Amino acid sequence: MQSSPLPPIPDRARTTQLVLGSVFTGLGLLLLGLGLVQLLVYWDRTVGGLTIEPIVVPMGLCFSIVGGRFLRRELRRRWLERHGVRAQAVVVACEHTGEVVDKTHVVVRLTLRVEADGRAPYEVTLAWPLGPRDGMRLVTGNRIGVLVSPRSPTWVVPD
Repeated sequence: MQSSPLPPIPDRARTTQLVLGSVFTGLGLLLLGLGLVQLLVYWDRTVGGLTIEPIVVPMGLCFSIVGGRFLRRELRRRWLERHGVRAQAVVVACEHTGEVVDKTHVVVRLTLRVEADGRAPYEVTLAWPLGPRDGMRLVTGNRIGVLVSPRSPTWVVPD
């Protein structure tokens, strides 16, 4: 694979995923913690029953789950950029998930048939935000470079 003399195109979706993931997860854990503390401290002290706790705890849980998904996706990508093994893959399917990151990057469900050295070809499905270079690369039938985790072959990201 020939390297380009130009600097890489900045991918705002990656930065947004990292920031949103950190903020949402932190806020979710804070709300979850506050709601649980309120439940434990004021459970038997309130006259009219529970007040804000039934709202704060599910909100914290939702924020934590959404933020965790963003954060996990980006941290996995960064880990694979450092430790991943290069391989080839064929795009089997590419479907829109309805999710949008940073108002400009649509997230697609990408099914790839990975062909790594010393392994039988296998399929893996992942959610992937389309970056500025991905529009024409991730078309069904195209062969692309991928990074595969040496620990778990199901951890794959387009290179």
